[in-house]
Amino acid sequence: MNQPACKVECARSKDIPAMLRLEKRYFASCWHSEAAFIHKLIEKDPMMFRVCKIDGEVRGYYWVIPLEHSVWQKVLTGEMNENEAMHHIKSFADPDLYLYICSVIVDLDDKQHKQYTRALVRDFGRNFVRQQGTDSPDINAIGAFTISEGGRRLMERSHFNYRGSFKAGGQSVRSYAIKCSALVQQAAAARRTLLQKKIA
Repeated sequence: MNQPACKVECARSKDIPAMLRLEKRYFASCWHSEAAFIHKLIEKDPMMFRVCKIDGEVRGYYWVIPLEHSVWQKVLTGEMNENEAMHHIKSFADPDLYLYICSVIVDLDDKQHKQYTRALVRDFGRNFVRQQGTDSPDINAIGAFTISEGGRRLMERSHFNYRGSFKAGGQSVRSYAIKCSALVQQAAAARRTLLQKKIA
């Protein structure tokens, strides 16, 4: 039997309870968000949260914030915590942005969770990996730090560069970053490989 297709869209306020349930299930309490704060960010710019849904139910999401380089750099080295970075969020319309990935989470108890991850990764590429002549945000580089083994695997499979480790939330975290231009090149190479396989 065919599984229903994932739909990825901007989060709305009605999605917040389901998003926070996933967060509480898989993240330690020090990483839990307040519903009112998430609502405020969604009102500011819903593109910061992209949710993966099946039949209208949230199965996963990612959360990103655009920053200036100096703030982004401090977050990735542990000099500034995520809460403080939230006071420095820029507009996606601003030039020369640095994107920080706050969270990527899917329902690991669902047997289709890999499908949800793939859908979110593809959506991220379409919306935030700038290509010449597109209306995508002007993002120079993308970074994140990982608090789980799944996050580490996702960063390394996506060829993000390891930048070092530091303590955050009472645990050791791993920091990663990559130039947006490198992701564009990766995507182009993947398309060429796929085309060659189809021709063969």
